[in-house]
Amino acid sequence: MSDTKDPEKLQHPKKLIIWTQWLAACAGTVSLAPIVSGLANGWTSPYLAQLTSTTADVSIKLTENEASWVASLLNLGRVFGALIGAVIQEYVGRKKQLVIGGLPLALSWVFSICATSVTWLYISRFCSGIGSGMVWLSLVLYLGEIADPTIRGALISMNVNAASVGMFLGNVMGPYLSMEMFAYVSLVPNILFMALVSLIPESPYHYVLHGDIDKAEASLKWFRREADVKAEMRELQDFVDGAESSIIMRLKAFILPGNLKNVIILFTLNVFVHASGYATINAYAEIIVIKSGMNLTASVVVMILGLATIIAGTSATVIVDRFGRRSLLMISGLGVAISLGLLGLHFHILSIGIESSILEWLPLTSMLCYNIFLACGFVSVPGALLGEMFPADLKTLTSLLLGCGNAMLSFISTKSFQPLIDLIGEKFVFWSFGLIVFSCVPYVYYFIPETKGKSLLQIQKSMKK
Repeated sequence: MSDTKDPEKLQHPKKLIIWTQWLAACAGTVSLAPIVSGLANGWTSPYLAQLTSTTADVSIKLTENEASWVASLLNLGRVFGALIGAVIQEYVGRKKQLVIGGLPLALSWVFSICATSVTWLYISRFCSGIGSGMVWLSLVLYLGEIADPTIRGALISMNVNAASVGMFLGNVMGPYLSMEMFAYVSLVPNILFMALVSLIPESPYHYVLHGDIDKAEASLKWFRREADVKAEMRELQDFVDGAESSIIMRLKAFILPGNLKNVIILFTLNVFVHASGYATINAYAEIIVIKSGMNLTASVVVMILGLATIIAGTSATVIVDRFGRRSLLMISGLGVAISLGLLGLHFHILSIGIESSILEWLPLTSMLCYNIFLACGFVSVPGALLGEMFPADLKTLTSLLLGCGNAMLSFISTKSFQPLIDLIGEKFVFWSFGLIVFSCVPYVYYFIPETKGKSLLQIQKSMKK
């Protein structure tokens, strides 16, 4: 008798509620978008190494300065993608915005096929950035809004890990395919994503925000597989209650101390994430391996690193809703800082003339640990927090500002990497990264709120206390 009256059990019949949410987030629909975005990032490491090599048989040759622009223009394009996406998704919804975001991604591969000069590569990479910025802006919000609190972190982490799968596939294909063939292959999941994502429902939160209660209820029934969703509809309406469509009202709400504080907290966390060299080391992975003096094939090492990232990211998907966001971030920060310190130590030892073959295990181990610890928390958790920490009327605005901030941080870190190497050397660059990331551990402990297992309404109520 008691079981039938238990509100927790009535509210979360797991087998009935969550399978459609996993379906919406699985590789057949939403996760194909991060895979395509990951392919664009995974393209960089093998082809930068080829395009800057004096021995590789490629039609386009790049200087180090041109290579740094090719590596970083994707991140600059993400700024424009986030701006465009914020305007579009406000009116057409998260789902349609995801489909529209697939268009510039597809165009980027077309331009890559047509590339006969570095200018075409610039255009291709910039379009990749626009598409990625549009897709990621809506993706995290969409998943945060459709998911049951018990699996919300896992859904978002899974899609972030899907980007790692795309990057791994890019690293695997790059050494064996021409740039033209790579682009043809990448167009397949791109087109498939745009077709399949149109089959899943829009977020019920979007419908409620625009006053379409019937469609919101139908969407909620699809995701929950329940005939009666009145209780959750009431909570959903409470969550969006008072949301203003006026940009002036939203800006006023944005600068309220509680909301502004959360923006600063997340932006600072993202500064630490990008200070880890996340975007930079992935882009220059093969070049770093070659400079480290390993006697292993650089492309094979990068594949191993990519596979380790996927395994670690999959583990994070399983444990993020059990151990919480803060614990994973602190473990990730500490592990990344130590790994960067060891990588810097290797380049210091090389600089004093010790034979690199004796220390081959050191750069391999440090880069392997770096990828594993990075995937455990730094890659996945900030996106989950972005989808959880803000009220309904500020979700688009905050995701826009933080998305643009992340893109600029990625652009700055990627574009400045080679000049910094030329100025102070690899060892000081990696030690600087590690020192900054180490300071993230106490920051997370004192400032990042724990949102594990809470509904979006419960999170907002706790933020106001």
